[in-house]
Amino acid sequence: MKKLVIIGFDGTIADTSPGILYCMNTTALSMGYTPVEHDALYGVIGVSLEQGFMHLYGMKEDEIEYAMNQYSKLYSIKGEEMILMYEGIADSLKKLKDCGAKLALVTQKNEKFINNMLAVYRNIGELFDTVCATNVEREMEKTDMLRKVCSDLEVEPKDAVFVGDSYVDAEAAEAVGMDFAAALYGWGFRSREDAEKYNCKAYLNSASEIDYKLAVLS
Repeated sequence: MKKLVIIGFDGTIADTSPGILYCMNTTALSMGYTPVEHDALYGVIGVSLEQGFMHLYGMKEDEIEYAMNQYSKLYSIKGEEMILMYEGIADSLKKLKDCGAKLALVTQKNEKFINNMLAVYRNIGELFDTVCATNVEREMEKTDMLRKVCSDLEVEPKDAVFVGDSYVDAEAAEAVGMDFAAALYGWGFRSREDAEKYNCKAYLNSASEIDYKLAVLS
């Protein structure tokens, strides 16, 4: 087993799509744009909020800052209420922890939001040795986050695996020299065939598979 398991939040630990879609559509509608359907989120959750607004609604660059500010205000009220933890995720993470693996969470969600969420779901939050998120003073790329948690926990990237649900996650893991496990149940990859374009060491059909499929990685 790898010494360190790093896991994303959106589409890997929790289905945050209902809150994200509600807040993005409400923001876009207030700006005169047409709301999108739920399936439009495939491949969008996991990229930056800026890219999401441009991709989904075709927003212009000079509208993005306003949209992001409106979204953040709305998400702080509604988004955190609309989270669905994936079945089996708590047990999978606990089994990894019991086997001696260190656990880290990386997310491009705001630090305030993720801390609030983990405080509510304490059975999950208390399992992590470190959490790396963004804040108003620190915008980090996914590669920077992976390197940071490895440094903080004193584990070489080659001795870690990143569990994520999108090509952004897969490319970040490859860039830092880390193994990658694809969560096919999230909102990044539409199918296993999508994930097979990348150098995946494991394919996860549900959160309950994380512990035993990662246990064989070395």
